[in-house]
Amino acid sequence: MMRPSHRRPLATTALAALLFTGAQARADDIPPLLPLPASMTLVAGHLRIPATLPVTTDNVAPAQSDILLETLHSRSGPTLVAAPASRATGTPATPTLHFRLLPADPSAPAESYDLTVTPTGVTIIAHDQVGLYYGAVTLAQLLSSPTKTIPALRIRDQPRLRWRGMMVDSSRHFQTPDDIRTMIDAMGRLKLNVLHWHLTDDQGWRIEIRRYPELTRIGAWRHAPDSGPNGDGAPYGGFYTQDQIREIVAYAEARNITIVPELDMPGHAQAAIAAYPEIGSGGTPTQVSTVMGIHPYLYNTDDRTFTFIENVLTEVLELFPSRFIHLGGDEAVKEQWRSSPSVQARMRALGVRDEEALQSWFIERLGTWLASHDRRLIGWDEILKGGLPPSASVMSWHGVKGAVAAAEAGHDAVMAPSSSLYFDYLQTNRDEEPAGGRYPIESLATVYQFDPLPPGTTPQVQQHILGVEGALWTEYFTSGASVLHAAFPRASALAEIAWTPRPLQKWDSFLHRLPAEMRRESEHGVPVADGAFAVTLQATPSDTPGRITLTLSNQANTGLIRYTLDGTEPDQTAPLYRVPLQAPAGVTLTAIPFDKAGHPLATPTRRVITPDLADQRTGSSFIACPGGKLSVRVPATPDAIVPATPDAIAPSPYLTIDRNHDCVAIPVTSLYGTKSLAVDLIPMSRFFGTPQDDPSDTRAATGPGSALPPNTLAVRTTDEPDTVIGSAPLPIGPLGKPLHLVVPITAQGAHALILDSPESPGRPYYGFESVTIIR
Repeated sequence: MMRPSHRRPLATTALAALLFTGAQARADDIPPLLPLPASMTLVAGHLRIPATLPVTTDNVAPAQSDILLETLHSRSGPTLVAAPASRATGTPATPTLHFRLLPADPSAPAESYDLTVTPTGVTIIAHDQVGLYYGAVTLAQLLSSPTKTIPALRIRDQPRLRWRGMMVDSSRHFQTPDDIRTMIDAMGRLKLNVLHWHLTDDQGWRIEIRRYPELTRIGAWRHAPDSGPNGDGAPYGGFYTQDQIREIVAYAEARNITIVPELDMPGHAQAAIAAYPEIGSGGTPTQVSTVMGIHPYLYNTDDRTFTFIENVLTEVLELFPSRFIHLGGDEAVKEQWRSSPSVQARMRALGVRDEEALQSWFIERLGTWLASHDRRLIGWDEILKGGLPPSASVMSWHGVKGAVAAAEAGHDAVMAPSSSLYFDYLQTNRDEEPAGGRYPIESLATVYQFDPLPPGTTPQVQQHILGVEGALWTEYFTSGASVLHAAFPRASALAEIAWTPRPLQKWDSFLHRLPAEMRRESEHGVPVADGAFAVTLQATPSDTPGRITLTLSNQANTGLIRYTLDGTEPDQTAPLYRVPLQAPAGVTLTAIPFDKAGHPLATPTRRVITPDLADQRTGSSFIACPGGKLSVRVPATPDAIVPATPDAIAPSPYLTIDRNHDCVAIPVTSLYGTKSLAVDLIPMSRFFGTPQDDPSDTRAATGPGSALPPNTLAVRTTDEPDTVIGSAPLPIGPLGKPLHLVVPITAQGAHALILDSPESPGRPYYGFESVTIIR
């Protein structure tokens, strides 16, 4: 896995990315390859893609030939047929494709390939099988050309970084084996090569361990009154059998992807301790957690617990050939260790100074065990706190400092910073965003602008930065489709910053090439998010009576926006948006962004322009209450009957919330002539975490609203937060059933508003869907 990359410097001319001979090529002529190759030279001429393309191979094993042909297959591409070696040289009338695997060459960069296109065919040459596969990946993109032609060119390509990864959390929500294979396929098409698989946590143990069957009989399932995909209390969870894991590992290996398993410890261990209480340090039994967040359950530190862990790891090593094994080490709250007499006695016997140093000892003991089995330990950057164990590598999620510190000390490291590369953060703030996720917004541009090799770091440090990884935590993703939607197209940006030389990474070029890649992934069944291109509507009052001002934009600030006001779908003849529109109430706005060639860049944005639209505030315009923090969009309910649950397969609505406090605020708005507020909200289960999630949140659970009776919605202003300007009782009803309240208010003028209700034990969380000013 991830062999050391023998880095030969690219030719100076390659740093221009594209060289042209013959007629000067336009930007639109450049093939939309992603990631962009390290060097590409365009020459005169082109290859016309035939209906049938003969394929020959030199020194390629039959099994690998099958994978290469599978990689090249597409519904819109040519039919591929094996041909004898004598057909290696084609003609313009009958072009051929030739793969050549050359003998290993220590001077050749690992995973590199040369690809040449002429009018008579294509040749792909590499010194290792991985390079040959990546050449096929690039050619598959070229063969998807809608013009059925490829410009004559030569590509000399190699990866920038060795570790180009994605992490998938299967513990919080379970994905099917087919979901995992779909992710692997998509990663392979982008030359990503590490799937970091998070298999254990407080909310579920997902890997079969035959020596300890209770780990999956008990630890793989959670039970709560509102668990289950329909909120009916049914057990929720699942696990992967060892046979399924072997199949998935082999499937990934065929696509040159290494699966790095993660078993989190010493914290995030509640599911394991629920199955085998004796391995816990808290002294009391527990159950698999039904809520998200940080929990206190830690593995014990006695020899019996280490025997258990080593027996588990023995089976894990049999399933995963990866050199690296991830053992977590993150968010281990030390209260149970501090209060455990046996753990404290262990600390005294070891002579360690504190609980952080004890975690370092814990991790190092397991790192030594892994090293004795020819494996390497990697963990989250918290393992730095007690002193970095000599055997450990670091995955840095608290920014980049952990990776740099580890690299400076001579340890290998991987960049996976939150929130820049955490793909469970929202991609846009559009109300139409069809998924949950965390705040702040981490856009496509945020990912693309990240440099895994921080400027100013020395070559000695950079040689220890193995690479970069995007993380998909799944607290708020209830299906495999939602995981993929959160990953793509941000994974495309990740792929380019991991593969393409930094001087060639240009945002405008990436945006120009990305739509073709999004179409390719969609053809393969990947639910690619188009929010970066989709049209966002902002409605504001107009100076013209009876009209509303409509401002259209998109996050990427690209494309030509065309619109209609009669409900029909815009095409190339529809009006081009240039300046804000003055529209009457009652019309239906439909808007689509197009590229220069007339291809739509996103699905239509459609909105009925109601008389009160300019006075309506929804999740995208909510802000945090003073001292609070908007933290997440969560699925509310599939419909008005099924309760809101952590495990519901929930489409919309998604609600913007402060998960520590039942409060949202609305920016300064004019209240002149206002009589009341119409508030739409939904009572929800509190599955999404506890105040312990965010100790920096200082807003008290009780405050001005505590003087109000329980289950009361209060409205205040930020300039006079102790004064209630309106209130209404919150009806007691079933979870998930939408509520519509009309709250008379007394204030006039321009104010920012606070809407909250007093906290009380056992009450639901009220998620706000919209607030409309009634004048």
